Amino acid sequence: MADHPPLEVQLLLQAARETGALEALMTSAETPAELTDQTDLTARGAELLVSALTAEGFLEYVDGSYEPTNRSLGFLAKRDVRSIGTLPARLDRLERGETLARTLETDDPPAMATREQRNQLGNAAAVDGATVRAVVTALENLHPEGDAALIVRGAPGRYARELRVRGLECTILDSSERLQAAEALLGPADITCVEGSVTSGLTTALEASPVGPHERFDLIVAIDCCFRFGSDVIERLIADAGAHLAPGGWLAIIERLEQPAVVTTEALLETSAGRCYAVEQYHEWFETTGLTNEMSRRIPSTPYHLVGAQQLPE
Repeated sequence: MADHPPLEVQLLLQAARETGALEALMTSAETPAELTDQTDLTARGAELLVSALTAEGFLEYVDGSYEPTNRSLGFLAKRDVRSIGTLPARLDRLERGETLARTLETDDPPAMATREQRNQLGNAAAVDGATVRAVVTALENLHPEGDAALIVRGAPGRYARELRVRGLECTILDSSERLQAAEALLGPADITCVEGSVTSGLTTALEASPVGPHERFDLIVAIDCCFRFGSDVIERLIADAGAHLAPGGWLAIIERLEQPAVVTTEALLETSAGRCYAVEQYHEWFETTGLTNEMSRRIPSTPYHLVGAQQLPE
């Protein structure tokens, strides 16, 4: 479930994180006085920060000291990305917003730190179950007879797990770092993991994996990730997908096409070449690759559209 306090509180949390005060409150500082001793905060700043975070439910007063509550789990140790939630990723975005003007001038956003990568996975792991089920139902309706699915950049695995529950063999392709961080979700789920990246290409990753270069999938799926890459990468992704689809199989690209300004801003904040692509551009790439039956439909009760195309049946 999303945990989105008011913007003012998010700004306060971000400032607390930047000054080291948030880490201190999560680990060692139990009073405003101790917080002042362990950071550069003034006595007033420490007192007001603790007061505000207590009022918002991030801290509670117990026997003369302040302790983190369950609402603060995302700021504590994060072995399991499911404990992170959505708020840390929102704070990362606020921090990146401070450099957006420079990025507009250079197309060179700051490199993604390990903390941000884990927080992104936590945000993805927190997607509500109704959205997961609606997306997977749309994929099932696209290819009711499908038996095997490949999800590109599929960590932390919420969609793959739901497909597996419904009887499909699932393979996730993602970086080793993202797969390792999502191990708690993927390990018990009987899901095949292939290390690789969208930029290096599906074929390259499959050739180096136990799955093998000749594996064919009934569904190849990219969910909320194409906006992160330049057009050359997406064109290659679609071409590679065409080469690894079984006859009659479908490529499904799922994006937030009704939120172009939001998606564009995310692309600017986090990527050097990404953008929000129009349906017509995807259809042009499909045709160039030789895929057919191009379609686009909104997935009800979600922010997503499904843009798809089919490999010709034998």
